[in-house]
Amino acid sequence: MEFKLIIKKINNTLSESETDTFNSWYAESPEHRAYFHRVQKQYENAPEQVEAGSAWSNVFYKINRKRDRGGYLKYAAAITILFAITSLWFLNRDSQIDIDRNRPIVSTPQEDKIKVGSDRATLTLEDGSKVTLEEGRQFSTGNASSDGKQLVYGSTSNKKKIAQNTLDIPRGGQFYVVLADGTKVWVNAETRLKYPVEFIPGESRKVELVYGEAYFEVSPSEEHNGANFIVVTGEHEVEVLGTQFNVKAYEGEDHVATTLVEGKVKIDNAGKSLNLEPGFQSNFNLKTSELRITPADVDNETSWKNGYFSFKNKSLEDIMKVLSRWYDFEVKFQDKDLKHIAFNGVFRRATAIEDILDIIRQTNEIDFEINQKTITVK
Repeated sequence: MEFKLIIKKINNTLSESETDTFNSWYAESPEHRAYFHRVQKQYENAPEQVEAGSAWSNVFYKINRKRDRGGYLKYAAAITILFAITSLWFLNRDSQIDIDRNRPIVSTPQEDKIKVGSDRATLTLEDGSKVTLEEGRQFSTGNASSDGKQLVYGSTSNKKKIAQNTLDIPRGGQFYVVLADGTKVWVNAETRLKYPVEFIPGESRKVELVYGEAYFEVSPSEEHNGANFIVVTGEHEVEVLGTQFNVKAYEGEDHVATTLVEGKVKIDNAGKSLNLEPGFQSNFNLKTSELRITPADVDNETSWKNGYFSFKNKSLEDIMKVLSRWYDFEVKFQDKDLKHIAFNGVFRRATAIEDILDIIRQTNEIDFEINQKTITVK
């Protein structure tokens, strides 16, 4: 259950459906009830520490592991770590254990410190010239302009040969783009997006997500003579009329995931096509060519666009992979078994990497060493 529902319960602001969800969770086990009362007590002592908005902080849940005689990992009941602004507890069923946060994680020079990601990108124009986009840098050419935080294209009604631009987002970056048709695109770290600087009225509006992740809020087709909007990733196509959706197709991963927030899209791949409804996700396996539709946790899948990391039953290996893109570091596992520990968690993307690692470290089973741009998990 989402942590914010607990806060809404404390504030008596749950909707009818949310009340049913909360009551089911609360009645499920003594551990849930004990956890709720701990959070309630903390909120009463310092409510500003656990606000349901941007300050409701970082919450991390760990699926506890035990080793049998053969050394294999088994997963037991969930242990919860709640990180508020000034307090940190290790909550294990009905016990409360004070955590020593004085043990250092980082021993790296200040100039090599791993930094929080920021708005930055490299724009490649039709002639091959490159422009660095980042805070403090103004840019303008043709129908495009940037203030360093976003890139906006205007409509020129130019029906000549349409130029193509490429936007590269590095590790540790993100950027916001408004295409010439008014479509809004949030582009995540380690992503390449290719698109025309203008769209021809009545013709399909096609862009290419070469790799990476992007969230699209598409300008409706009826505003463009019925022209559909198409996102291409390799042989995979997502065709829409006007909707909001997220596409994830990172290099080195064996699947393309499309999550529909609202509207309707058609997924085409190698002669296969299907329609995707809101609240569902399509997963195309690049190795087997299997295309599957499953229910999606939309908030979880699109949290990055809203300034959060949200992990649900994710392995530590997958979590570190996501973090490495935003904070721009390499990761090594000294103990390979640690890769498979499952976590649930929510963090603000503005959180320092040291703070996130410190929360994970509080399990007392995991430690981290930072050496310049490399983090070793051990």
